[in-house]
Amino acid sequence: MSDSNFYQHEEKEFRKWATGEPNNKWGKESCGVMTSTGVWQDVPCTETLEPICFNVTGTNVTFVRINTGMQWPAAQSYCREHHSDLASVRNELENHKIHQLVPAGAKVWIGLYRDTWKWVDGTNSSFRFWSGNEPNNNYHNEDCAVANFGNGGKWEDWSCAHKKAFICYTAFHTKQVIKLKLAFSSSVDQNKSAEDLLRKLKQKMQDSGVKGDIKLSWRKQPDGQIFIKEKNNGD
Repeated sequence: MSDSNFYQHEEKEFRKWATGEPNNKWGKESCGVMTSTGVWQDVPCTETLEPICFNVTGTNVTFVRINTGMQWPAAQSYCREHHSDLASVRNELENHKIHQLVPAGAKVWIGLYRDTWKWVDGTNSSFRFWSGNEPNNNYHNEDCAVANFGNGGKWEDWSCAHKKAFICYTAFHTKQVIKLKLAFSSSVDQNKSAEDLLRKLKQKMQDSGVKGDIKLSWRKQPDGQIFIKEKNNGD
């Protein structure tokens, strides 16, 4: 998941690769699977496998195996439509939970993927629409992408030196400031609870159907504090 608040210290770096993996065999293995032994491999994203989706509530997750084989991009889309996402694995405990869902001798999709292709605006998206056998980095000199409208708009990698027509776009973002009145127990350190509150608010918005890239932050006071204690009738 792209939400950095979802991970604790070093959890983004957790990996459980099998010996010799990932090896990107033939340059075509860009998607991650878990095997029935609980270790990971990289395989072509076009393989048809059952995915592991997960549901996120705050920092807690539950994992679900989908009993339908599909390619990795379709698995990601399915999980995002019906659950939170294709499963991220943050630690050994979560790896064990998924391992228990994998049938003997099988492999399942997880949410890890290799991507050396980046969008110029810095957005985090795993959507790809490559044509067959693309990208192939022909002559080791194809570092830019084109959409071939003679082939349904599918993508190909080309040399950046080619002169082509191009597509521009304008992004629109909305920003809203909301004042909240919150009640805390006297034993709670309010400012230490601030980040946890943001995670819960964001999840609540997503659960309510708010789409897109939601970014929440607190507006700090001049003294560096986030919350102001309301003085009302001596309270």
